[in-house]
Amino acid sequence: MMRPLYIDGVSGCRVVFDDPALRIIVPEQADRLFPLQRISRVVCQGCVDWSMSALLVCADKGIQLLFLKNNGEIRARWLSWSGERQSLTQRLVDLLSRADGPELYANWYLSMEKLAARSFARRIGVSDWRECSVVELRRQLRIGLGNEGWQRAQLLQSILYGELSVWLPEYGFERDNEVLMSAEFDLAADLSKLLMWDCYLALLNRNESKVETSLQTIAALFQLQNDRCHSLFRSSINKLHQFLLKVS
Repeated sequence: MMRPLYIDGVSGCRVVFDDPALRIIVPEQADRLFPLQRISRVVCQGCVDWSMSALLVCADKGIQLLFLKNNGEIRARWLSWSGERQSLTQRLVDLLSRADGPELYANWYLSMEKLAARSFARRIGVSDWRECSVVELRRQLRIGLGNEGWQRAQLLQSILYGELSVWLPEYGFERDNEVLMSAEFDLAADLSKLLMWDCYLALLNRNESKVETSLQTIAALFQLQNDRCHSLFRSSINKLHQFLLKVS
């Protein structure tokens, strides 16, 4: 069974290719080997030095890497090559190439975010959840989580982003398309924001228990949410597909 590999970087931490595995080297610790065939993706936070051979073998094996800042925000991605053009990718690219395409997509996304935010408001017991503003609800959420809780939210969203970068190609979206990888458009980032509304309740509950903010801890929290997130992801993709068919 393939699983994500999470690496909490420390000074002197290195990743090298030791065929057929990645070897993680940390000063004053025993080296750890992770077979490539069991790695679905790699998420690194902090100081981690990668050898070029390790980076290239991940690209060859279709293993994506996600590099996070210490505060959990995404710093960089390392993507593998995907050669086949998929129909969903082409439909989305065609839409974004139209003069009115970006606005149509933005309106669809805002309507989806409104639904997700109101669902969250209903679950936490907001009496007038049907009238909730997304902006105001996010502001109140940030206050409720506090600085450390919001950092956990950023870290969880980055982990979710990494998952989406794997899920999207499986549902017909090319990971190497120039339009979908541009600075102006990032479908994985948009979907991660949508799906996070379903994860905030777990974060609010964790916020009360004062758990530590570390990559391993938040990764474990995500694993508890993984099945539900994937189900909501499939639902979102179906709605996006219906939208693309409608406007094409």
